[in-house]
Amino acid sequence: MTILNTTYYVHETVDAEFRRWVTDVYFPSALNIGGLVKPVFAKISMPPQEGMSGYAVQLMAENKETAELWHDNHAADLRAKLSGLMGEKMLFFTTYMEILNP
Repeated sequence: MTILNTTYYVHETVDAEFRRWVTDVYFPSALNIGGLVKPVFAKISMPPQEGMSGYAVQLMAENKETAELWHDNHAADLRAKLSGLMGEKMLFFTTYMEILNP
């Protein structure tokens, strides 16, 4: 399994709008596409700077290829629209993580 994690840093003036976007747009789109499961939306305990919040937005995929396909196509379109709305009040980066069971 692969975890697709996108970390977002969001200015407080667009925080509520961002949170709605994740729950109302991003996760439903991801789950409807197939191959992605177990959405997690977590607030990062240590803010990146005053007036900002950090969030981890995660989805599980059967493999890295499925995660990359979603991220590079469907999610890219969603993030582009979100960036158009939020402008410089938001930034993000994505990491792929392989689950290692002990």
